[in-house]
Amino acid sequence: MKEKVLAELGLSKNESKIYISLLETGAATMTRIAEASGIHRVNVYDSIAKLKEKGLVGQISHDGKKHYQAAPPDALRNIIKEKEIRLNQILPQLTLSNQLAKTSHHVQIFSGYDFIRNMFLHFLEVKEDILDLNVPQFVIDQMGEYFPEVIHKRRAQQKQTMFHIYSKSALERIKFLNTLPYTKARFIDDTNNHNVTTTICGEEVAIQIYYENDEQKPLTILIKNKEIADTYRTHFFTIWDIAKKP
Repeated sequence: MKEKVLAELGLSKNESKIYISLLETGAATMTRIAEASGIHRVNVYDSIAKLKEKGLVGQISHDGKKHYQAAPPDALRNIIKEKEIRLNQILPQLTLSNQLAKTSHHVQIFSGYDFIRNMFLHFLEVKEDILDLNVPQFVIDQMGEYFPEVIHKRRAQQKQTMFHIYSKSALERIKFLNTLPYTKARFIDDTNNHNVTTTICGEEVAIQIYYENDEQKPLTILIKNKEIADTYRTHFFTIWDIAKKP
């Protein structure tokens, strides 16, 4: 039963046996792990490496030898949380595909930073909350600091709130944004670099694809559809509830 549940969480048969074995025996060498789990030593190396990537096994040194120790069982909950975060990130795209198939919509594709600047100026006219998900760090440099400062200033004047969700690598940016009025920012434990940003305001969803190469202009897919925007907004706040404060 234990191995079956661990398999459902994504652990292989060998990984499950080794993790359970380490919980029962405590810290152990590769040789001891192979003996206790009944798995060939060569396969133990591979499984231990994968368990370390999952955060389920740690390495310690004892008497000059490498020992491996199982993380507390509660660490298994992190696997579920990570799967939930990943699912929430793709749900809007899956929902979008479903919505596009059965609803009327208006979709346009634009190129360049000029459109993105004008888009945010338009969102100021909409005067509804702006939700921003996964802005690459290099975008501010390419767009220039001046423009975001103008946007944030005008938002504050008309009491228009903006929500940001970044990866953990942007902590300094998050801390700065949280000092601004009517601005809230959080992060998720995502070490991957995302070059696709989703912005929601009113009945519009803007999917922006950025490139670190200055010569390649960003692309924006602008969708005007209330049902789609509401769906993206719901999923944004689902991720927001999971995201952490700095």
